[in-house]
Amino acid sequence: MTTFGRITFFLIVYSVLLGLQFLVLYTFRKFLKNKLKSKALLNVITIVPFVIFNIPFIWAIINSLDFSLLPKWVFNYYIMPFFAFQGAMLIISIYLLAGKIIKLAYNIPVFILKRFRFIREKIENFKTKKSVIRYDKSRRAFITTGAAVVTGYAFIGAGLGVIGKDRYEVDYKDIKIKNLPEELNGTTLTLISDIHSGPYMDEDMMKEYCEVINNLNSDLIFIPGDLTNTKKTEIHALNKAFRDLKAKHGIYGTLGNHDYFSDPDYIAGAVSNESPIKMLRNRSEFININGKELCLIGVEDIRDSGAQKNNVIIKYIDDTLEMTDKKYLEMPKILLCHKPYMFREIADKNIDLMLSGHTHGGQIVLAKLGNINLSIAATISSLISGHYKENDTNLYVSRGIGTVGFPLRLNCPPEVTQIKLIG
Repeated sequence: MTTFGRITFFLIVYSVLLGLQFLVLYTFRKFLKNKLKSKALLNVITIVPFVIFNIPFIWAIINSLDFSLLPKWVFNYYIMPFFAFQGAMLIISIYLLAGKIIKLAYNIPVFILKRFRFIREKIENFKTKKSVIRYDKSRRAFITTGAAVVTGYAFIGAGLGVIGKDRYEVDYKDIKIKNLPEELNGTTLTLISDIHSGPYMDEDMMKEYCEVINNLNSDLIFIPGDLTNTKKTEIHALNKAFRDLKAKHGIYGTLGNHDYFSDPDYIAGAVSNESPIKMLRNRSEFININGKELCLIGVEDIRDSGAQKNNVIIKYIDDTLEMTDKKYLEMPKILLCHKPYMFREIADKNIDLMLSGHTHGGQIVLAKLGNINLSIAATISSLISGHYKENDTNLYVSRGIGTVGFPLRLNCPPEVTQIKLIG
């Protein structure tokens, strides 16, 4: 990304965040105005924190959010609270916006009805009834209490989300593959995704992940994309951290959209030369396990593939299948594809298991109720995390281990997954 492009991108993002913060600031000041007699104290409580916790955006715009250049103590005691504050502002602003949308849906028809004198008089008379006045007071108290609860949840949740962004979970999943040969029954795959080597994922943390993955002792290891965050040089820390990564039948990776933010050829070349990870760049490979073959198919993402069907990626898949020896039709097939959004498009392509990431499981999940995931990712697609199935084709979407935007995870811990293939 050019300097001009980077500055433009961050200015747009910052303008949106600043607008949301002004909504919170305005609402907070309005609430405190009648409770605090001192205007100076009001400014200290409201304006000062907003100023202090927006200064780092200047650094972010200039240095592509790379806070690793700052002294460690500055990062720990200022930048991390900065991200917790921004995360809390985001959560609170979503709550306030939802309330305003609901209120608007009520006020518009009332405004229209008040244009009629007879109805306007009825509404005014109704509002003066004692029972309505009591209800209105109770409603206001409920809204105030609700706002206090949401604010507390936002700050506590965002703080814990920043502190615990690297508190990963190891998940174990059994996935049934139709007509799986007995020799391949019980084959284990370790899946990690969205490492995002860079400012929020350092070499020491990646070394810890390397140790955890090796301890699982899986037959195969898969990494479907987003090895880096924004810079091609970030790949070298990943290569150092994962140089001792081991799997009996190999380690395979593909590129994600973030790997295209800089130089995908440089990144893929560095991985191949400096690590045990084999890159599948729109190609396939056959793995012999106990005398039976397993077909691995790896396709790349592109920088701007979006969240809908993308003809470029579909063509990658079709071309790779066409180049693959026809014997793949008679064996189990695993597809590595960074984004899960092509899943239903490939359900008729005789693929048994698709492994993806990209979504981070939502990363900042306001609430999770069964299969309901309240996050930004959920507004884009229903394929967010976990196991999905369409006909005989399976999909597993990893929550990933890294973070983007904010180094914060809420109700969505990083995930290392061991999948066992069963017949």
